[in-house]
Amino acid sequence: MNDLAEATGHVVVPLTLGLLTANPLSGSVYGPEADSSELAGLCESIASQGILVPLVVSPGPQGDYEIISGHRRWMSAQRLGLAEVPCEVRRYPSRLALERAVLEYNRYRRKTFSQMMREADLLERWEKPAARSRRLGNLKGETRPQPPETPADASSSTDRRNSDDRTGRTDFRVAQAIGIGGKDLYRQARAIWVAAGQGDERARHAVRGLDAQTKTIHSAYKDLRRRTRFTTGFRPTPYDVWAFRHDPAYGVPHPGSIPPGIVAHLLHYYTEPAALVVDPMAGGGTTLDVCAAMGRRCLAYDLSPVRDDVHKHDVRIGFPPESSECDLIFCDPPYFSMLSHAYAGGAADVSTDTLAGWLAFLDQFARAAHATLKPGGVLALLLANQTEKDLPRGFGYLDHAFYGLSALLRAGFLPERRVSCPMSGGYQPQQVQKARAEGRLLGLVRDLLIVRKPVLPQPVHPDFSRWTGP
Repeated sequence: MNDLAEATGHVVVPLTLGLLTANPLSGSVYGPEADSSELAGLCESIASQGILVPLVVSPGPQGDYEIISGHRRWMSAQRLGLAEVPCEVRRYPSRLALERAVLEYNRYRRKTFSQMMREADLLERWEKPAARSRRLGNLKGETRPQPPETPADASSSTDRRNSDDRTGRTDFRVAQAIGIGGKDLYRQARAIWVAAGQGDERARHAVRGLDAQTKTIHSAYKDLRRRTRFTTGFRPTPYDVWAFRHDPAYGVPHPGSIPPGIVAHLLHYYTEPAALVVDPMAGGGTTLDVCAAMGRRCLAYDLSPVRDDVHKHDVRIGFPPESSECDLIFCDPPYFSMLSHAYAGGAADVSTDTLAGWLAFLDQFARAAHATLKPGGVLALLLANQTEKDLPRGFGYLDHAFYGLSALLRAGFLPERRVSCPMSGGYQPQQVQKARAEGRLLGLVRDLLIVRKPVLPQPVHPDFSRWTGP
């Protein structure tokens, strides 16, 4: 028996690869790793140094051996074509003990947020019987008469109860086991994980950010909690200037994402609960998230969806049939050439078209929206002026709101309201300094054009038909 076997009391033997089987729990918690860069590095190490640490295996009922620790070493050996690998054979009294050993062997490995939370799912399931026993024990203890305590006894017993409560809590024990911190941070992580498991796209995006270590648990939880701001204590502004800021609690990062407050106020003033809202250029899904928070139904589409609940569709060919007779259409299009750089590499959209193509799109979109909305339905089109580039000869700016309103009126809509939604800036200090030096104005003007489809057919004002762009 070698030194390792003598130290551990377990036998280390060479086993052929065909006798080894993967542990299903390891795969479900930590995921497949056969294509990881870490595995490539491990292959290189094994090729030059051999397997320095034996795999840990447990005998199976069919003469095989289930891997408890060493899945990556096993997969590397398969890649390298090794005939056998050194294995430490351990026996466990129960399946639960074996599965606990799998997690224990992975305690100190680097893990993603998802891997830690899948460990937590198992640990919580395993802890439930023990937690129930502790609760029953506490109830029985409360019914037993206790002798009077001295002040010193009371102080020590209080400390003991606090300690027992802290260490006996399931959330505290699980947090310690997975190394995520205290119970408060674990509760935040659990809230994010549960929301993601229930299909919440914003929470699922947060989980991806946590796995990539681009987001913290606390910031992701704050985003999740802020999503009640339009249902709890919402105070809409009574003015027609909606100067709201971006909020990462709504939508996922995307070029041209909009402040959720614009959508929330639009829903508040122009829809009722359960109304059907359609966003044909949904981008990061801000409209979806605000509708969910405010109890509206929402159909979201995009040319290049970045979320599972945004459906792939090109509104240039019209609106999908399921959006017919909707109550409200909200659209924040990528205005002519202004965001074409941000969408580089994606599908060609209206931001890459010519100015004539952009104006033709506005007419086409207005007619399609008019045909899709129910009588009395509302269309809201968010448009900004263009001041910095791609201007026609002699033009100081392009008034996209004017062109948009012209197209909407030509399609048969009646004007309802024009709301100013100034952009929050985003200019670098050097851009501001240069604009001052050159005597230029930087563009922040953005308007929300709100129009309504007449309940009864109405004649179009003859002047509207002559309104054209440059």
